[in-house]
Amino acid sequence: MQESTHFLTVRELAESLSSGETTSVQLTQMYLDRAEELDPPPFDLPSEPRPDHEGQLSTMVTIAREHALESAERADAELRAGRRRSILHGIPYGVKDLLDTDGIRTTWGSGIFRDRVPDRNAAVIDRLADAGAILMAKMSLGEFAGGNTSSALNPWKLDRTSFGSSSGTVSAAVAGLIGFGIGTETGGSIVFPGSAVGASGLRPTFSRVSRFGCMALSWSLDKIGPVGRSAEDCGYILEEINGPDIRDNSSTDHPFIFNPDLGSMRGKRLGVHRSEFLLTQSDHNRQVFQEALDVWADMGVIVEDIELPLYPTGALFTTIVTVESGTIFKPLFDDGRALGMFSFNEDRAAGWMAGRMMPAADYLTAQRIRSQLTREADEILSRYDAVIAPTWPNGAALREVSEGWPIPARNEWEPPEDFDVNTPRLNYIANLVGHPGLNIPCGFDTDGLPLCLQIVGSPFDDQAVLDFGMAFQEETDWHLIRPQYPWRE
Repeated sequence: MQESTHFLTVRELAESLSSGETTSVQLTQMYLDRAEELDPPPFDLPSEPRPDHEGQLSTMVTIAREHALESAERADAELRAGRRRSILHGIPYGVKDLLDTDGIRTTWGSGIFRDRVPDRNAAVIDRLADAGAILMAKMSLGEFAGGNTSSALNPWKLDRTSFGSSSGTVSAAVAGLIGFGIGTETGGSIVFPGSAVGASGLRPTFSRVSRFGCMALSWSLDKIGPVGRSAEDCGYILEEINGPDIRDNSSTDHPFIFNPDLGSMRGKRLGVHRSEFLLTQSDHNRQVFQEALDVWADMGVIVEDIELPLYPTGALFTTIVTVESGTIFKPLFDDGRALGMFSFNEDRAAGWMAGRMMPAADYLTAQRIRSQLTREADEILSRYDAVIAPTWPNGAALREVSEGWPIPARNEWEPPEDFDVNTPRLNYIANLVGHPGLNIPCGFDTDGLPLCLQIVGSPFDDQAVLDFGMAFQEETDWHLIRPQYPWRE
């Protein structure tokens, strides 16, 4: 197969399988061979930040070759018999190593659990199996979904951050190592790494996707979502993984049937959080972002500036996450296993201990303020079909820095200054209130690194954000441009 096959979208891969041009076994073998050639796991757990990855991206903790090929053989038999389960049938994927996989180790990115092999599947894994998708790899992440730690490298430039705990999933998708991926997000861990590498990644509405069998970081903030090479990819994947689950009492019954067929965008309303477009110090970047907005304007979309409410989003987020994480990981402290955490997470572990001692009044106050923020954000979104801002104002920063982001990881209890003009307000508001958000690439900075936008919609209107993304990608080809191997140093 030609190398370009590795970079096909879900729809293109599905068409290739349906036409008989390729088989699931051939496709799976192709991705496995590419992963094992270009990016075999170079050490047990690629979570400890280190400068020497020997030119590899370190996107995978475990490659499940035998399981993948057996699954692909079953998929081919069903396809030959005319029993196509879904558009994902026969397509290999990778999943962030937070989701349990029966018989395949699930480490949560930590050496503490390097030998943990679950005897069950997470709900999302079962749903993808029912859809006929092929699990081929468990993807690398920061230990326990750790903040902004760049566990996998950036395929556009190896010295740049991949910016978040779903970094293995997004880097592998962009580098053509998997057909699609599954990530998780608590405060930005799909959209921020997606922005760093130029992946299309969707944070679904909170509660749309069951989290059963997925490591919890924050019960009231965690989401599971798709990563692909297009907005359309994300829609197809979300259709298969969404739905209620009695094993996750936060999950809700809001059916999602993806519609890939765009109607006219004329007259739709797009709210632009202009202040975030002005955060970049680069005239070039500003022009890239403005030209992206012009694409929608040329479709007849009404593009209108808005101002989002100014709340202490950093304090709200870190109070909630620190208290909930401290409670979730209490057993690690009770039996001493927390001492085995990676060195970059020592401060984070201390924060969890502090979170367990935080006054209940502080946590409850944060949740009350969050409720007020939700009402205000919902009211603003009700006036627009979607709102938008740069996911991050610049291309990916250096991976290693002396202080701050991305390494060492920012501690949850030390958020960005709440009223700092550099705070990406739309993202943190959307995560706190549970709104869906789609990251899409919209151009490149002067160093050849992706620039991206986040499109945010009203609760359970995930289709609207996908529509804006698909409409943009029908008129542009930024999502089709891929990094070249060998990866740039």
